[in-house]
Amino acid sequence: MRTPVLATLISLALTTGALADASVAGNWHADLDSSVAIDMQVAPNGGWSSKTFEQSKVVRQMRGTYKQEKAGDGSGTLVFTPKQYSARRGTVQTETDSYELGENGRQLKLTSGGDTMVFEKRESHPAAAQ
Repeated sequence: MRTPVLATLISLALTTGALADASVAGNWHADLDSSVAIDMQVAPNGGWSSKTFEQSKVVRQMRGTYKQEKAGDGSGTLVFTPKQYSARRGTVQTETDSYELGENGRQLKLTSGGDTMVFEKRESHPAAAQ
């Protein structure tokens, strides 16, 4: 009886480990310009959520899962798949970003389609992504 349970737990641990790790986990903030900002929470279990603000008003909220493929120490690819969202305009779709960690893990650069967003790590709070 313990063998199937143990096998399931090991399989779950290996699958979760392949999806994400703690290197990109945290509470992140990016100021895109004078009126647009993004707050993003990334959990080490493969969950993430984000809020986009325009002139201090929430214009988009998303929550979903991500997969991480490391290319080296502090770099690789992240694939964000929205599962729940609300947006005032535009469409929401899966996004693939190249990532690079810098500043001793305090900075996260996400690049997609030639555009780079620079996120700064913030202190954790209880409402982290799940």
